[in-house]
Amino acid sequence: MTREGSVIRYKGRRGIVWRIRYIDASGRRVIETCGPEPGWTRKRAERALRNRLTDVEREGYEKPDRLTFSEFADRWFIDHLPARNLKPTTVETYGFALAHMVGFFGDSPLTELAQHPALIDRYVAAKVRQGLAPKTINNHLLTLNVMLKQAVRWKLIHVNPVADVERPRLQDSDSQVLSESEISRLWAAYGQLEHEAPGSQRGWWRLARTITFVCLGTAMRRGELLGLRWRDVQLLEGLVQVREAFVRGRFTTPKSRASRRLVELGSRTQELLTEHWQTSAHTGDDDLVFGHPDTGGPLDPSRLSRQYLRPALRRAGIDRPFRPFHDLRHTALTHEAAAGNPQVYVQLRAGHSQGAMTEKYIHAAQVLFPGAAQRGEDRIFGALARTTGDDAVARPERKTEPDV
Repeated sequence: MTREGSVIRYKGRRGIVWRIRYIDASGRRVIETCGPEPGWTRKRAERALRNRLTDVEREGYEKPDRLTFSEFADRWFIDHLPARNLKPTTVETYGFALAHMVGFFGDSPLTELAQHPALIDRYVAAKVRQGLAPKTINNHLLTLNVMLKQAVRWKLIHVNPVADVERPRLQDSDSQVLSESEISRLWAAYGQLEHEAPGSQRGWWRLARTITFVCLGTAMRRGELLGLRWRDVQLLEGLVQVREAFVRGRFTTPKSRASRRLVELGSRTQELLTEHWQTSAHTGDDDLVFGHPDTGGPLDPSRLSRQYLRPALRRAGIDRPFRPFHDLRHTALTHEAAAGNPQVYVQLRAGHSQGAMTEKYIHAAQVLFPGAAQRGEDRIFGALARTTGDDAVARPERKTEPDV
C-alpha cells in the first residue's frame, strides 16, 4: 500500500467487490468495501479513494466506529429531523416507516446496507409478503432514501444504494366519480335520513349533508374542511381562504405551498354555507365552520363517514366501493375538468403543486363524460353547416380531359 492508498478487487463467497485501502487522520489503516460488481468498477473505486483521501487531508477524517442501522436511525431521527422544522404529521410518517425498517435491518451494520443493495430488495419482498400496499412500501423507500442521503453527507457510507433499487409498481387507484344523477340522489337521501332521524340527530344529518356538498362544490381536502374557520370564509364575496387543516388530531398548515389557496364559491355552495352560518351556534371568527354542533370542537372524520356519509350513499343506491371525502374530492375535480375548465384552473382549485397530479382528472373527464368530440366538432364545423347545409364536405371536381 502506498501513501496515496490503493484499490482492491476482491473475490469472495458473495461475488466480486471493490475495496479501497488508505490511512486515516489518526494513522489507522483502513479498508472499506465500496460495493459489488457490476455496479462498482475500478474507475469508480479510484474516484471513491480520491474523495476519501481528500477528506483525510482537508477534514482530518477518521473512520467511524461500527454503526448499526438501528443506531444510525436513532441518530438521524433525534439529531437531524428536529432541525428541519417538519410538520408533526411528516415526522409521524417517518416514524411509522422507521418502525418497519429497524425491525427488519435491526443490528445490521450501516455499511453492509450500502455495500449489499440486495438487502433492500429483500426488505421490499418481505413487506410485499406481509401484504403492505405498493404505495406504503414506496413511502418506506423514500424515507430510507432521505436517511441514507444524510449518511453519505455525514460520510458514514460512500453511496446511497436506494437510488438503484427497483421499486414496487404503483397501481392507479380506482377512484370513483359520482354522476350528476347520483349526486342528486345523494342530496335527496340526506333529506330522507334527516326526516327519519330523531330530533337530537337531525342537526348532525344537516351538518353531514352540508360538509359533503361543500366538499363537492369546492374540491377541498377533508383536513382542509375540518380545519376551516369562519374568518377564512367571505360569504358576500363568495371566497374561501385555505390556510389551515385538521389532520391526525391536530391543526397544521395545508399540505403544500400550493395548497394555501383562494377558492371561489359557486352560487349553490355559497347559499349552502350561508344557511349553515345562519343555523350554527358557533359563528365567531375563530370558530370552526364544521365543528361539533354542541361544543364547536373538531369533528371525528371517521365517525362522520361511518355514521352519516356511508348510510347516505347506501340510501342513494350507490353501493360500489367509495372512499368518503377522497372520492368526493375526485368527483368534484373530474366534473370541473368535464365542464371545460382549463387544466391550470383545475390545478389551482385542487391545490396541486404539479400539473401531472391534475392530469388524471383531465383524463377521467374524457373517459367518463363522453361527448367532448361532438361538442368540439359542432364548434369547428358549425359555421360550415349553417352556410352549406347538410352537404358540408367539399368534393374535388372530376377532370374531363387527361393531363398532358
